[in-house]
Amino acid sequence: MAERPPVYFQELLKLADVGIRQQNITSENVTMESDKNIVVREMIDNKQQVVIIELDEPQNPTRLSISADSVIMHPTANVLALKSGKTLQIYIIESKAIVKEHQNNEDVVFWKWINETTIAFVTETAVYHWSIECDAAPVKMFDHHLSLSGTQIINYLSDADSKWLVLIGISAKDNRVVGNMQLYSTQTKVSQPIDGHAACFVRFKLEGNPFPSNLLCFSVKNEAGGKLHIIEVGSPAAGNQPFQKKNVDVPYTDENQQDFPVSMQVFLKKE
Repeated sequence: MAERPPVYFQELLKLADVGIRQQNITSENVTMESDKNIVVREMIDNKQQVVIIELDEPQNPTRLSISADSVIMHPTANVLALKSGKTLQIYIIESKAIVKEHQNNEDVVFWKWINETTIAFVTETAVYHWSIECDAAPVKMFDHHLSLSGTQIINYLSDADSKWLVLIGISAKDNRVVGNMQLYSTQTKVSQPIDGHAACFVRFKLEGNPFPSNLLCFSVKNEAGGKLHIIEVGSPAAGNQPFQKKNVDVPYTDENQQDFPVSMQVFLKKE
């Protein structure tokens, strides 16, 4: 019996089939913070709308008269985060009310929900966390490492305990796309630059260990080829044996020599 492939691709819908105009289907207008909803910014008759498409019921999209430069929806709740210039807002869909607002001093170049209570946003110089649970202002987490100067920020990650953070940027160099990562410890306040394009955190329990290990997986494509690395971050839990770092080659065909990894996900195998 042939071995099942690790990943299946299945088309769920075409945005055009649920009324989204083709010219609005761009990376700036379409966001997807979870597998629950897709959010699209549309301009209809010179008026901006926000369209929410539930993947369980895509034929009945919700249209809201909201103007914003960027919109990201809460991973599980009917809550929108809106960005207009340097102004960030939290909008409750059911009550049509803005419940929280922050006026930032710098432009926000990247932002995302990192969990159900926190939005992370990145400026040209630093990374901030903004909690939606209280009235507190955003908290600065760390400054950019020099290796990320002049890069385009494409992702930001936090481990489950928010003890380890990763900022990822890309830039063009010698006819290829270079990936730079900044790994930051919130406990030691120390950054480590790493060559990489895409990453993710995972908790994995090694056989014989009483507790899961906190692992960082990341992939890089450079002049030597592609690599996938897996390392343990922080000290092993008491009683755990250290995870031995691993790396494997990631092949790129001659036709894909200009390609590079843009996203990583880990799925723990269940028998």
